Amino acid sequence: MQMALITLLVCLLVFCVATDLRSRMIYDWVTLPGTVAFLVFHLIAKDISMLEPLAGAAGLGVIALLVAVVSKGQFGGGDIKLFMMIGACLGWSIGIWVFMLTFLAAAFIAWPILLLQKLLPQKRKVKELPMAPFIAFSAMLMIALAY
Repeated sequence: MQMALITLLVCLLVFCVATDLRSRMIYDWVTLPGTVAFLVFHLIAKDISMLEPLAGAAGLGVIALLVAVVSKGQFGGGDIKLFMMIGACLGWSIGIWVFMLTFLAAAFIAWPILLLQKLLPQKRKVKELPMAPFIAFSAMLMIALAY
């Protein structure tokens, strides 16, 4: 049963990464039903306390919303709902680690890009990075470590 949950999450993450890279969109019609499906799964399976996925979805959603406000829209609504979906699947305990690792991974890639842009004159500068690849990477890393 747990393998089905992880397989569904990985499939949804792959789709979200593809759409974020292609069109800078993470669609609500993927993340919102995914969030509900993971909550229902945990409710039916009774594999963990319902407090864990509910706190994961709500907690990660609120923290991501705060990041979006502070970033003045550079962190979008799709990213917020993607974190909610991950929280609903993995729960608060693992989800908060996914959240922290996401920004560490993004910084690991962003700093060299910013440094190169300062050192080398370029016509086209990178102004923002799609976050779904970093979110998916962090989620899959935590899945590998936790399961």
